[in-house]
Amino acid sequence: MKFFLRTTAIFCVLALGLSIMSGCGTTPASVNQQQANTDEKPAIGNIYPVLKDDIADVDIELVKGGTMKIKDYRGKVVLLNLWATWCGPCREEMPHLIELKNKYGDKGFEVIGLNVGFQDTDEPEPIDDILAFAKKMRLNYELARIQPDVTKQLQKIAQISAVPESFLVDREGKLRGVFVGGGPNVISKLKTTVDRVMAE
Repeated sequence: MKFFLRTTAIFCVLALGLSIMSGCGTTPASVNQQQANTDEKPAIGNIYPVLKDDIADVDIELVKGGTMKIKDYRGKVVLLNLWATWCGPCREEMPHLIELKNKYGDKGFEVIGLNVGFQDTDEPEPIDDILAFAKKMRLNYELARIQPDVTKQLQKIAQISAVPESFLVDREGKLRGVFVGGGPNVISKLKTTVDRVMAE
């Protein structure tokens, strides 16, 4: 009995550790991560879905000043990345986002880091804190503060509430991949999908 309890406790600790490594603030999802991290066409209509206007046509505050809309980037391949300064897995994946920006930035590819604000609140992180964090991490891509309702719309697509989450949008504004967490397998799938979409 003691051995069983000890084994169960070890398993729980390992499971918790893996959860923390792969993403922050996760909640139960109706799809698993393997299903979410795909570039497969949906069965209905066999076409990729276009981002709806309640996401693509919303003014989003740029950290550097001004606003942007996701639909403004039509004609480019865009990686939308939900992140926060308090998120450890976000920091772990950032060098890979920097790498992708360096690789494809002059070929019509953009990374937009969408800061989701403080954990478990609707309060935005201060601009100065985000700028200081970006300088420390040497981020080379666009940063913005996303509204809570838009965050929820994106996380509804992913069917899980977590950061980091990334959404790959092609030149026609169609969603080509959803990537939940910042673990090695997710990063590998993300890079492979970006390579494929950029080659089209």
